[in-house]
Amino acid sequence: MIMMKKIIYSLLTVTIAALSFTSCEDVPAPYAYPDDNTGGEVVTTEPAGSGTKEDPYNVAAAMAKIKALDATGQTAPMYVKGKVVSIKSIDTATYGNASYYISDDGTANGQLYIFQSFYLDKVKFTSDTQIKVGDEVIIYGPFVNYQGNTPETAGKGASYLYSLNGKTSDSGTTVAPAGSGTQADPYNVAGALAKIKVLDSTQQTAPIYVKGKIVSVKSIDTTTYGNANYYISDDGTANGQLYIFQSFYLNNVKFASDTQIKAGDEVVIYGPFVNFKGNTPETAGKGASYLYSLNGETSGTGTPPASGAITVSGTTVTLSNAAATAGETTVAIDLNTLGLANATAAPVVTLSDGSTITFGKGTNTTNGPMFYTATKGIRLYANNTMEFDCKQNIAKIVFTCDSFNGTDYVGNTTQTVSFDAKKATYTNTYAQASGGVQLRVKTVTITYSK
Repeated sequence: MIMMKKIIYSLLTVTIAALSFTSCEDVPAPYAYPDDNTGGEVVTTEPAGSGTKEDPYNVAAAMAKIKALDATGQTAPMYVKGKVVSIKSIDTATYGNASYYISDDGTANGQLYIFQSFYLDKVKFTSDTQIKVGDEVIIYGPFVNYQGNTPETAGKGASYLYSLNGKTSDSGTTVAPAGSGTQADPYNVAGALAKIKVLDSTQQTAPIYVKGKIVSVKSIDTTTYGNANYYISDDGTANGQLYIFQSFYLNNVKFASDTQIKAGDEVVIYGPFVNFKGNTPETAGKGASYLYSLNGETSGTGTPPASGAITVSGTTVTLSNAAATAGETTVAIDLNTLGLANATAAPVVTLSDGSTITFGKGTNTTNGPMFYTATKGIRLYANNTMEFDCKQNIAKIVFTCDSFNGTDYVGNTTQTVSFDAKKATYTNTYAQASGGVQLRVKTVTITYSK
């Protein structure tokens, strides 16, 4: 047995000695896979572009620029072109943004993370089919090197999809802006977007008319608030759409059914608009806007709310309806005689003929109308409202107001009023969310039309 082991050992030694290797590369691989890059060089794309709209960075150039940042740095907004590799998430319920990866060749090689980015025209995503793998895109916005090791967009809607397969949002939409925002000549959606996008997050437009087609209906509340959330655009597609947020139905009344509007309906919206958080054009919310026209059917009696004239003389503010002739019938109320407690929220006030005045916060997110004994009436802060619902058509409304320490509290010079037959809406309109001049109204006198 020992002799046999020695013979086998000797044969193995001779066999191994007969083999000669000059280097590792002379050793044959067991099998060469055609697509196997293991051990070879990864094909890279040369950085290119200047980051402008006309000459976007490719992903390689963007990556080189972003990787030079530390964890606290951020690029200036820039244009980056690539192809969608994979989509991580598209949120259409709350934030309206998408997170996905792009690269120069559409593969995971050298990919860049597009984090919490908006859709074309810097509006929210409304469908998870709006982008797909393979799409050629241009992203615009600032980029960061998250934690010093992950290049990505700055997040929270700081970036958006400038171009999708050649379809750009250069002007906000492919339709040219048109209209003047009046009842007779509404803005188209492109015109409204152009006007709204120049606002900062604290500003709002005066009430304007905007015409478009419903793209999709997000929600209609018929149980509590009676308002609806939906999108409109010029062509009825998601391209260049505008968000109609918490808006009422025809005649400025609450929605009673979720079938009252649908995709494809042609509408005219009336109300003030804001640029929410500086990046989402939409109506001001909380019933500040409503559906003036639906497929040609207009609100109320067929006469739209008309912008009224406001004149101030001393501590007297007069709201005049140019479309009406004043008659002899009036109704008045002294707000200091209602027995209201000091520093309490203004209630709905009922006049002697059954007409009502409803006080609202409007777009002021902090302060609503309040009664103060020192004022002997009710204070309206920036963008607070008064809604009049009367028993007859309104020709004129007169406020007497408070004066204190040399200041006449007669509202802002930008205050507005609109009349719609028996209804009227007063807003202490102001460009910022707070500040300005309060309207400290003590008495209200309404004069009806002939």
